[in-house]
This record gives sequence, structure tokens and C-alpha cells, in this order.
Amino acid sequence: MKLNKFLKYTAVSALALTGLMSINSCTDDFEKLNTNPYEVDPTSLPFAAQFKEPFSYVYAPQQNMFQFWTNLSVDLFSGYFMTPHNFGGSGNVQYNLNRGFCGGMYENVYSHIFNNTRTLIKSCDEKGYKDYAGMMRVVQAYAISMLTDSYGPVAYSTVIDDPTNGVSYAYDSQEQIYNSLFTLLDEAIAGFKSSTSDKESMASFDYWCGGDMNMWIKVANQFKLRFAMRIVKANPSLARQKAEEAVAGGVLNAEDKDVLINQGLTNELYRMYYAWSDCGTNANLITIMEGMQDPRLPLYMTKNFAGITCEDGSIIEEGTRYLGIRPGHDIVAKPNEYVNYSYAVLDYTTPLPVMFAAESYFLRAEGALRGWNMGGTAKDFYEEGIRTSIKHQLAYKGPFAGITSISDAEIEAFINNTASQEDLVDPVNSKFNHKAMNTVGTKWNESASKEEKLQQIILQKWVANFPLSTEAWAEYRRTGYPKLFPNYKNNSDGTIDTDEQIRRLIYSNNEINTNNEELQNGIKILNQENTSAKFSGDLGGTRVWWDQAGKGNF
Repeated sequence: MKLNKFLKYTAVSALALTGLMSINSCTDDFEKLNTNPYEVDPTSLPFAAQFKEPFSYVYAPQQNMFQFWTNLSVDLFSGYFMTPHNFGGSGNVQYNLNRGFCGGMYENVYSHIFNNTRTLIKSCDEKGYKDYAGMMRVVQAYAISMLTDSYGPVAYSTVIDDPTNGVSYAYDSQEQIYNSLFTLLDEAIAGFKSSTSDKESMASFDYWCGGDMNMWIKVANQFKLRFAMRIVKANPSLARQKAEEAVAGGVLNAEDKDVLINQGLTNELYRMYYAWSDCGTNANLITIMEGMQDPRLPLYMTKNFAGITCEDGSIIEEGTRYLGIRPGHDIVAKPNEYVNYSYAVLDYTTPLPVMFAAESYFLRAEGALRGWNMGGTAKDFYEEGIRTSIKHQLAYKGPFAGITSISDAEIEAFINNTASQEDLVDPVNSKFNHKAMNTVGTKWNESASKEEKLQQIILQKWVANFPLSTEAWAEYRRTGYPKLFPNYKNNSDGTIDTDEQIRRLIYSNNEINTNNEELQNGIKILNQENTSAKFSGDLGGTRVWWDQAGKGNF
């Protein structure tokens, strides 16, 4: 089937993704961008553009939207990034949660992903184009997972089934949502297997897999494996069933490409670092990678961006040290010394990652550690995951870092290295210093406990998945790994435990103002699924369904 037989419009020369509202200040109220997140009309766009928007909006293609999506919330809690100033005291850095900053993901997912995928799935199903519908089912599943993993219960089935009622949208429990995720992915896989569509035509708008149905099957199965592992404490039997199904169906491997969006969209993380100085590198990432002598570090991060005056009056010359910022700091407004710590290696043209092939190996390593049928051993999957990550990251980031090769000998040396995370020593202010949290090295120890092996697996998956903060934060909450530095300051007014760290985002002001009755019912569902003995309600310390308090990893 040719694309032009299906699409009303055969080509779109330029998608007006950049024609969004211009905002002068990065701290303006985000919700001005999306006053009604459920009723944006995607059918006003040419049909091909309707596909392009949900594909691309897993990263907001406008700088302010990008910042509010995760950079001012989830990015701070993942261990990857840290704001190098205090945002006038109104940010999330010290756990004094800002509903505007926490609401960016909520607003964007509904406006730009749900609304489009819902319409396209229905239209494609009606026309019998199950492969096209399948792509949108996978995108929808990814968006749903990010949303529910961050907030807990959300409005889902009512938005999908009746988005025009204009009155209220009931919340689904997270358990119900995860059941829907598995259904979406199974339906998508069935659609891909029955595909008769023309790959070349699909590639014109398929930002993820270029119209490759075999690739799509693997991506869907890898999401299925990821989601299965997420619920291992909440529903272990279903987790095992779905994980084994996913592996049997085929997931990404070392020979497959990573899923990267590379369609002329700007990488707005570059602006967060290099133009606005609103993003810095988290000390967790620097101390783990540098202490473990990880060859990926120069692919991920620069050394200090400019000269830095230290606490003792000495000067750190530009480009000589990897430096990260302590979470929960009390750093003053910019400019300051911290805006010159390590930057991410990228520019506006750096592709935006959705999924890395290496992740599949770490997921299978954990499954094998649990005794599930993953098709191999935990050790072999773990080591192959590291190899795959290093080689793929070199291909992905090497051109931006000016690195052309990492030898097999270097890779194997890292795999067999016993060095662990280094202590955090902040040269500008020693009050931020902290002892290393993780003592495991890279080298696999077959005689170690399951818990120590799991720590190694999750730590390496965390490094390999950079910069996918939503996934990193979710896995930290699920497993406790890697161990992250506690916030230097906790200004949550008792709503977040410093040692347990933040467990979820609070709901947006827009939801309070437009859907409050159902939101309150949703909070009741949140409380029913919450297992925290300390917190309940719409608080950062409350736990989502799969984040089971008091349950060990085994």
C-alpha cells in the first residue's frame, strides 16, 4: 500500500512545529501555552503532519515547553541534571514543589500526544491500516507510561474514549493503566505483523523507525519488557509473564540501531545549558562515571565550561575538571561559579533519544537474575549491555565530542574494572561534599548476592540510558539504585522524606482549575494504591502503585 493511497495529503514540506507561541521568559506560566489540554484539534493539520506531531512531541520542540516538560522537574530527580541556580527560590530543586514546573509533562502529553494518537488510531483502524495504527499505539503507550510513572493515577480511558465531553475526565488507577499499556502494545505488534504498507512511504513521517516493521516489533516488545519489570513488586506473576512474552517476541540487540529522532528538530537541551545557563550536570552522574573510569564520560559531558574560582582562592582552568552540582543545593541566582561546571556534549543538531538498544540487555539481565526465561545468563546480558552502550554511544555522540574510537581493549578493561564511585568534593563550597553512595565496581562477581548484582545491573542501565530522565527516576524509585546523594536542603514542609527522596510529581494547576472533581477522585485512587506509611494525598512523598514501600527487590 502506498502512502498516497492513505493520506489525504501526500507530502508536508514543513511541519509548523515551530509556529508555537513565543515566550520571552523561561519562567513564564507554562499553562498559558495549554489552557485546554484535551481539545486541541489535530485534524486541522494535514494528515501526515498528524503523525509527525506525536512522534516528535515526546520531546517538546519549543524551548519553554521543553524546559517545563522535564528539565525543571524529573531531570532534577533522576541524578542526571541539576539547575545551577535557585530560580528565584520558586523551583523544585529543594523539594518546594512548584505546580507550574511540575505540570509541563501533564499538559503537553494530553495536548500533543494523546489527542493526536487517539484520532489517528481510530482513523487507521477504521480504514484497516493496523500498522499505521500500531505506531501510534506504541507512541501512546510511551506517553502514558511517562505520565503515570510521574504522577500515578491520571485521566486516560475517558480522554481516549470521549475527549469532547468538555465537562470532566475520570481518572484510572495506575494498575488499570498498566493493563492498558500491555493491551496497546499487543495490538500494535499484531498490526506490525500484518503490515503490507510501503516502507519508503512510511519512512517519510516515521521519526522513530523509518517504516521498518521488524524494528517496530522489537521496540514494542522492549517497551513491554520495560513495563513488565516496572510492576515486578506490584504484580510479580504478570511481570514475569509479560517479560517472557516480550523476549520471545524479540527485543533490540547490538546489531539494531537506537531509536533517535533526527529530523531537523532542535535539541533544546543545548539551549538549557549553553544559551540560558538554566541546566547543569548532577554530581551523581559525574562522581559515578569518573570514579568508575567510564569511557563514556567524555561522550556525555565536557569538563568545566569556563574558569572557576575555588573556595580556597585557587583557580580551576577552563576544560580541566569534570564537575557536577549537588542535588538540593542552595546556590544563589546566576551568574555564579556553578554555571561553568560540566556541560552536556551536544549542539542543536544532536538527535533526541527515545530508546537505546543497550537497555534490552540490562532488562534481560535482571530477568535472568530473577530466574525468568530471558534466553541467557545475567552476567552475559550485563556485559553485553555495557559493550553495546559504549559502541552505540560512540556512534551517537562521538561526532559531537570529537572522539572517533574506543578500542575493544578499553571496553573490556572497563567491564573488568573494580573501581567505584568517587566522593563528591565540591571545590567552590565544601558544605556540598558527600561520601560516595555506591561501592560496587563494574566487574561482575558471580559469588555476590542478588542484591549486589541488581545494583550493578541498574547502575549500568542508568548510565546507558542517559539522558532519559523519566526512565532513570522511575527505576531509582523501583529499585533504590543507583544510590543517589540526598538533597542538601529539603524545603518540602514535611511532604517528602529526605532519605526516601521524592516519589512523584504533584498534579498541575490546570487540572485543579478545569477537572477538579475528578482530580479529587483520582487522589482517592492514588491513596488506595499508595503503600507509604508516612504520606498520602497529592504530595511528593506519596508512592505510586508499582513503587511498593517495604518490599525488597527479591
